[in-house]
Formats: sequence, C-alpha cells, structure tokens
Amino acid sequence: MTAAESFDAGIARQIGHYADAVRVPAGHDQILVSGTPGLAPDGSLPGDMTGQATQAWQNIQTTLSQAGASLSDIVSVRQWLTSAEDIRAYVEVRSKFITHKPAALLGVIPGLVRPDFLIEIEVVAAVPAGKVKGPSDQPYPETPSAR
Repeated sequence: MTAAESFDAGIARQIGHYADAVRVPAGHDQILVSGTPGLAPDGSLPGDMTGQATQAWQNIQTTLSQAGASLSDIVSVRQWLTSAEDIRAYVEVRSKFITHKPAALLGVIPGLVRPDFLIEIEVVAAVPAGKVKGPSDQPYPETPSAR
C-alpha cells in the first residue's frame, strides 16, 4: 500500500467505508484508471450488478497490475451506478476488493454510455516514484491529426 495518509473528519464513516480525504505524499506517481465497466475482455457482460461489479473490479485490478500497482495503492475511487437499488449488492462486491479507506464518491445516475452498463468505476492509485511501468519501452505512436 502507498504511504497515503487518510483523514477522518467524521462525515465519511457515517455513510460508508471510505476516508473524508487522502493525502498522497511527495515522491509518488499517480495512476489514473479510466471509467471501467463490468465488460469482460471477451466482450461479454454479466446481466446483474454483482456480476458487473465483480468484473469491473477484476478489470481495474488487471489494469493496475499492468501499471505496476495494486488495489491497495488506490487513493481515490468514483463509482457510478444506474440504480439506487443496486447499492447494497455493489458495496458487498467492493468490500471484497477494497479493504482500506480511499477517498470515494458513489453516485447514482440515469445511465451510462451503454444502456446495459449498470456500473462504471474510476480510480486513482499512487505508488512510489519510479515504480510505475509503462506498456513498453517504445514511444506511443503518433495520433493522426484531424483533417
């Protein structure tokens, strides 16, 4: 786990298992993981919240591992659900993946980019500088310019 420091102002603990604030110390690199749905690498999508949440957290775990980090390095998490009725099922899944207290937001919104997505999760992880590894030693290919 990163040496991030959690702060308890007494608000977050009344709502859930997260911190009111987290400070990332100097000398750490941040890894920003894009919004991640419960879409499996083969394109399949579970039909319920438990399945989609589990797959989303597995996707995040894989992404962080590729970047040289782990779930315990997460310092911030934003979670977007499409139904308040799914909060309990989601939190049950999340608690199997996240046992520490990052800064967090859980919101319920009318919909995501695909109507069959029930959840999307975005995280920020922090690791000691130099620990983060890139996908290769090759520079990223240039993006074709818009014409």
